[in-house]
Amino acid sequence: MKIYFVCIFFLFFSESCAYRLSNNVDTLPNSVKIIYIPIFLNESSEPNVEVPFTNSLRTEALRFGKLKLVDAESKSEAILSGTIKSVELASSESIVEAENTTYLPFGTVLTTQVKVTVALLIKLTDTKTKKILWSSEYKQSKNYTPPQITLPVLNSANNLYNLSERRQTLETLSKDMMQLAFDRLVDNF
Repeated sequence: MKIYFVCIFFLFFSESCAYRLSNNVDTLPNSVKIIYIPIFLNESSEPNVEVPFTNSLRTEALRFGKLKLVDAESKSEAILSGTIKSVELASSESIVEAENTTYLPFGTVLTTQVKVTVALLIKLTDTKTKKILWSSEYKQSKNYTPPQITLPVLNSANNLYNLSERRQTLETLSKDMMQLAFDRLVDNF
């Protein structure tokens, strides 16, 4: 019974000395509430990569729940825009070398991992003053497995499979990177 009263005592009186959260936590700079997100600019050589990144950023803005997303710059307080600077594909060090001629000519070398690296810039610009309220650059990588001729499951070097796997990897990167970017934006990093 004494413990019950002690708990109630601490519950009521500890509130006055607790840390208070700021009202500015999880808001956009300058307390922007209405934003426009145009399609990303694509400065890379990867075609159509701007679509998944734009969609992922819009999804994060909608998921945040404290913003109104509009379809025109003139209706917004700020523009949240992105530029894809580069998409790089690099074969990793892990390789398979043919040791017999059953599947491939002797000595043929296939990479078993491809690393996709995306670099981008995101900025929040005030619609009226054109002042940049926030900007940040991001670079992130993810590996995928290209088709392997020597594996029984993937028995040909299928370009369509390779393209599909690269697209899925870019889709995953877009979601991860936009979640990180939006979290940093609303935390004012």
